[in-house]
Amino acid sequence: TDGSRILGLGDLGVNGMGIPVGKLALYCAAGGIAPHRVMPVVLDVGTNNPDLLNDERYLGLREPRLTGAAYMEVVDEFMTAMKYHFPKACIQFEDFSSEHAADILARYRDKTLCF
Repeated sequence: TDGSRILGLGDLGVNGMGIPVGKLALYCAAGGIAPHRVMPVVLDVGTNNPDLLNDERYLGLREPRLTGAAYMEVVDEFMTAMKYHFPKACIQFEDFSSEHAADILARYRDKTLCF
């Protein structure tokens, strides 16, 4: 995730990490996937949540969320690293905002195993 649309709660930034962790725990417990085969990831590209931007205890990047080419550069770098280090991995794009979700899937669906 990039934390931009966590379970319809909106922009939680890196504070949304608990949701991917919980989903993977469910996949392991109910789906039989070995826990050492999953890895939750949050791409910290900033946040547009004013409460988080003004919270000195917020652990994420306290900057406005990246957009456009700068945003896609971060996603591209992540995908390149994943393909290099984990070439057989299946990437689940989860809890991305509508602004980016379809574009990301279209960009990578023919290049790597993803949904």
